[in-house]
Amino acid sequence: MSKLVKRIPLSFLILILLVTSGCSAPKPAGLTDQQVASTTENILKAIDANDYQGFIQDFSQKLISAFTQAKFDSMRTMLQKTSGNYASLGSPSLSDNQGYAVYRFPAKYASETVYITITFLVGGQKVEGLFFDSTNLRKVSP
Repeated sequence: MSKLVKRIPLSFLILILLVTSGCSAPKPAGLTDQQVASTTENILKAIDANDYQGFIQDFSQKLISAFTQAKFDSMRTMLQKTSGNYASLGSPSLSDNQGYAVYRFPAKYASETVYITITFLVGGQKVEGLFFDSTNLRKVSP
């Protein structure tokens, strides 16, 4: 009976440690929230201006290699047709995923709200990933 009593508190302690370790605050990029917002806004403005060099200026080398001029042109055309021109950027939410700081911004466009997900390595300063999501984009995406 005494062995059972000793195991219960130890099991309870392990459970508490597991639960609380998953509740820690997400780790940010190596930029301030304002810098992340500014980087995101520069990307959106570069898309509207058809400025590929401005679009990729804050990208990591890996992302630049993956995001060619042709892919930029295709994405820009689809975004403009479905959502219109960029208007303003809202406040982000931050989460972590396998070593990446993941920021999700609501962005107002002429026709709808588009959710922009932009990722950085935790502590990093270069954009590692970029994703656009909206009702209209989902309708036309293959």
